[in-house]
Amino acid sequence: MKALWPSQNRFSSWCLAFWQGIRQSPHPEFESLPLALARLDPQGAIQQLNQGWEELTGYPAHACLHRAQANYLHPEDQPLWRQTLMRLSKASLGAWEQLQLRFLTPSGERRWVEVRLRRDSRGFIVSLVDATQQVQAQQALAASHRSLSNLLDGLPAMVYRCRNNRHWTMEYVSAGCHALTGYQPEQLTNSCEVTFNSLIHPDDRERVWSEVQQGLQDQAVVICLSYRLITASGQICQVHERGSGIYSDHGDVLGIEGVILAASPGTDLLIS
Repeated sequence: MKALWPSQNRFSSWCLAFWQGIRQSPHPEFESLPLALARLDPQGAIQQLNQGWEELTGYPAHACLHRAQANYLHPEDQPLWRQTLMRLSKASLGAWEQLQLRFLTPSGERRWVEVRLRRDSRGFIVSLVDATQQVQAQQALAASHRSLSNLLDGLPAMVYRCRNNRHWTMEYVSAGCHALTGYQPEQLTNSCEVTFNSLIHPDDRERVWSEVQQGLQDQAVVICLSYRLITASGQICQVHERGSGIYSDHGDVLGIEGVILAASPGTDLLIS
């Protein structure tokens, strides 16, 4: 989605230049600017709008003047908008905030809008950009991640992604790690409480490190290992691991991802 939007720094610089122009001109040419703009009084009532407002919201500008902008927001977002206005009204001139809000069109369509609100001597200047496609894409991606996470958590194994360091620092572990190791995912993630290397039997640690490093030399290689883990209760558990490297476009190793299962006749076949 980044390609659809200007860079944060460039957009911020553009907005700063725009707001500086507004302060210098009593009647800024709102119509010449390629986004929806509004001037609000200190209470949040609309004092001036441009054509971009009509195109974004579907409401004619003349019908919206002197009405609170909160009237055009989804009811659930109105408290957030009022809190932001109140907080910014107590800030110094030039202070600004950014938030995403849902606007309701005359037909009842819900439209996500990225709102930038800046305080000036006469109230507030607001810029609005349609973010509906961006937000919907983010929501779809989040839903996909949840579905995948639910699927992985239901497997009788530990699915993982880790860094290629001596601690095997885990960036992600599935819920199956608890049955395998006795530790919860949050205890292993980012080595917050326990490093995964500390769970590997001391007699196996150097061999595991060497075999993984050798396997990472060839991006096409699937790394298959067998070694012993020491669980949270102190028991020794034989496990099989199957993983592969994660590489950058230049071939640098970014991490490792794979699956670890308790050893059994069935997993011997699965892991080979």
